Amino acid sequence: MMSNTGFQFDSHQQYQLDAINAVADLFDGQPKDAGMLDITLRGVVTAKESVHAELAVDTAQEVGAIGNMLVLDNATVLANLQTVQDRNGLEVRDALAEDALDFDIEMETGTGKTYVYLRTIFELARRYSFGKFIILVPSVAIREGVNTSIRLMHEHFRGLYPSHPFDASVYSGDRAEEVQAFATATSVQIMVMTIDAVRGDKNTRIIHQQRDKLNGLRPIDYLKATRPVVIMDEPQNMESLLSQSAVSELDPVFTLRYSATHKRQRNLVYRLDPVDAHDLGLVKQIVVAEVVQQGADATPYIKLLEVKHAKAWTAKLELSCRKADGSLERIPKAVKSHQELSKVSGNPAYEGWRINEMRIADGAEPASIELTNYGVLTEGESIGGATGAIYKEMIRETVREHLRKEAMLRAKGIKVLSLFFVDKVSSFLGDGVNNDDADGDFVKWFDEVFIEERGKDKRYSALLPQEPRELRRAYFSQLKAKGKTSFVDSSGTTAKDDDAYELIMQDKQRLLDADEPVRFIFSHSALREGWDNPNVFQICTLREIGAETERRQTLGRGMRLPVAKTDKGYERVADRGIATLTVVANESYQAFAQSLQNEYKAAGVAIGQVRPNEFAKLPRRDAGGALTDEICGYQWSLEVFKHLESQGFIKEGKATSKFLPDTEGFSLNLPGQFQPYEADIIALVRDTSIEKYVKPKSNRQARKFNKALYATPEFEAFWNAISQKTMYRVQVEREKLIVNAVAVIKQAPKIQPLRIEVTRAGVKVLRGGTQGQELGTRTAELKGSYDLPDIIGELQQSTSLTRKTLAEILVSSGKLAEFIGNPNDFIAMVQRSVKGELAKIVVEGIQYEKIGGSIYELRELQADGLEEKERFCDQMYKVQNQSKTDFDYVVYDSGVELEFSKLLDSREDIKLFMKLPSKFKIDTPVGPYNPDWAIIKHIDGEDRIYMIRETKSTQDDDKLRPSELAKIKSARKHFAEIGVGYERSTPAGWNL
Repeated sequence: MMSNTGFQFDSHQQYQLDAINAVADLFDGQPKDAGMLDITLRGVVTAKESVHAELAVDTAQEVGAIGNMLVLDNATVLANLQTVQDRNGLEVRDALAEDALDFDIEMETGTGKTYVYLRTIFELARRYSFGKFIILVPSVAIREGVNTSIRLMHEHFRGLYPSHPFDASVYSGDRAEEVQAFATATSVQIMVMTIDAVRGDKNTRIIHQQRDKLNGLRPIDYLKATRPVVIMDEPQNMESLLSQSAVSELDPVFTLRYSATHKRQRNLVYRLDPVDAHDLGLVKQIVVAEVVQQGADATPYIKLLEVKHAKAWTAKLELSCRKADGSLERIPKAVKSHQELSKVSGNPAYEGWRINEMRIADGAEPASIELTNYGVLTEGESIGGATGAIYKEMIRETVREHLRKEAMLRAKGIKVLSLFFVDKVSSFLGDGVNNDDADGDFVKWFDEVFIEERGKDKRYSALLPQEPRELRRAYFSQLKAKGKTSFVDSSGTTAKDDDAYELIMQDKQRLLDADEPVRFIFSHSALREGWDNPNVFQICTLREIGAETERRQTLGRGMRLPVAKTDKGYERVADRGIATLTVVANESYQAFAQSLQNEYKAAGVAIGQVRPNEFAKLPRRDAGGALTDEICGYQWSLEVFKHLESQGFIKEGKATSKFLPDTEGFSLNLPGQFQPYEADIIALVRDTSIEKYVKPKSNRQARKFNKALYATPEFEAFWNAISQKTMYRVQVEREKLIVNAVAVIKQAPKIQPLRIEVTRAGVKVLRGGTQGQELGTRTAELKGSYDLPDIIGELQQSTSLTRKTLAEILVSSGKLAEFIGNPNDFIAMVQRSVKGELAKIVVEGIQYEKIGGSIYELRELQADGLEEKERFCDQMYKVQNQSKTDFDYVVYDSGVELEFSKLLDSREDIKLFMKLPSKFKIDTPVGPYNPDWAIIKHIDGEDRIYMIRETKSTQDDDKLRPSELAKIKSARKHFAEIGVGYERSTPAGWNL
């Protein structure tokens, strides 16, 4: 799909498809040939009505623009929005926010937001023939990042959508005439532009100026004539009135806003928050390594937190204060000018220390104070204590982590990067001007500790033999004046930052190449959106973390899943044992985790807490109690949440002392309709804690591999037996499928015909019967007004059934009249019905046949067992009889698995048990299946029984999702074919 040097993109990630479909389904019912439909319908307006339907010659006709046309009315889009919100477990809106077609898509940093909106473009083009798209970004850095993504994904999208060729361009005022090609092209057009390019007037922006080469029109006239779909990347940085006015000048047909942190919420259609991203394994696990001072300060410690000037000047200082018991603790204190610090703190060490002068922040200049006995101290800086020594140890800890990861991951084709955020440029450069002659404290300490730590292990010297200066690189903003270039401290939000950001963005792929020696990156300010690299495994903050969003922003630079270089190119690695991000912080784990939780809370994200939508995605049960593929939804979840609050089980999102699920006879006292879900609700409340998402380094535990076990003849015979390869074929009972599908289609609600509404403003297509009409409009059913799509062809493409079978289903349904009245909605309904019935019948008719080979070779298992991975004590059970299994700790995913591990460990008749690796997969019609356990049981000390077990909380088939049950049924037939016993193990019956 791509060259062997490029990034590989997975087109089947369900969460991304869900985000894409959430947008595309908003316009369900929009005819694919809306442009032709509009021309046809405008022509049928009678002379009597023409006074109301007269159409002015608009700019689109003048410039020959080929644009987007939405012929659904707002009420229809709202109905679609409500369906999408309910499906995604979101609060269902009663009306469109501000009655505008503005839609929010919320995706956590590192989950492929750019890929999602780019692919959404092609999906909108495929389904509805929308062809003109403008991507608005807040900065040059993000514009360059988007442009790079389009270039990297060009071949990928060309393969997925071969019938939709496209052109992508970056708008530049220097080449303003290029808008003409964008407006008049018949292929899909994507234009990337910064908000600054359009924000302003004719005096400040070329886009608003008349151009001779554009027949006296302005560039923006050409863009707005196309009624573009406007996609806003990081819209929270484009929320000013001026920015919003600029967006409206583009006259978008609708607007899509993609961000992890929306400041204003409009019509939310999809949400993937940090909790979801972590639970789905889409981002790295966060680990905190703390380097903090132990004991009291020997010299006066002062840190400036902020300066305020309201009614009076005050500075908030962190001081080493004397407590009632005589001990010292660092506590923030509000201090006025000339106030004696010894009296404020109760600590005589501050005798004679006062604030002489205070200054608030002014532009790029941070707030500061002038102290007696010292001089100027700027916001975030500290004196006293052991700051220098702490920073040196933080660098050492980062280097140690890096070298450990380097040894662990080099053979996998994964290059390890470490990122340092420094307090000021001079701490790195010192008196130098570049990477080679830099001599600041951080450089001296890095070079010193790197050589020390590398010398402790021969492996490290072999992996990274270079001089330290070859391995480190700094990215700082440059200030050019009078022919000289200097490096400057910066906030990350100014124009002078662009050179630094563009450099790191353009170097992204080179930095991932193992032949490029740079592995340690130093930056003063890299917190703006768009600055990241997937293979950052360590982040070290060599400065005080102060801003209320800084921890989350800092983490965002390294949250993406890492990539490995393979023969196919760069491929993502989702293995939880590899994908970890270690933050080396100068605060305790508890302080970091609490502050991070507060930052998320301020952004409206409850991480480590029970959320109102916590239970929205629980699978709904039918009247008989069986699980379905539908979810319970937001409103249902909110009712459960309120019940738990009213009963005192949760308070402010956290479980109270009343929530004691392990107590005998415990109940949530749920109302009748919620009672079947009690076990699921208890499990979700149990699972909410900040420790799940942010773990202390001290909790990390290496596992010892029992290499000798895999080398025994007994294990070899066992492995060869359970890993035999099979192939399956499916026999579908055609008549049964037709009968079942026809029955479902007949029971489906009637598809309402489309109707037209002709007004002076244009033509709208709506669902359902006629509504109240204003003077000057008329409505009529649309039946027969345009060409019908190829229903058989579309159904065949989505179901792989023969034309004959599909034709028989359609004719037998007796509902083809509904197809003529509303073809798109009818096709969608039939697709859902047929695919649902097909999935049920496929599993029933599956047959496995043993073939040669192994699904996971023993030599591969042995090699994988030697590899070191990241594991944590809170997700592992320490095995007591370690000769019985392959590792001294067993990784478990649930309480049921933990209980089963203890049982297998303690039973004398169980001679061997192991958690099957994720690579051990069986093919099924509903996707690959990874069973849980492999077991050898002895009877009377002689007979060996090989067993595969799947741990679940219940033996009741109705309490499993249909897709989950289908995999279990398929696996049972696979293992029966190769002669290995397969059962489900539950607390009610372990089946051993």
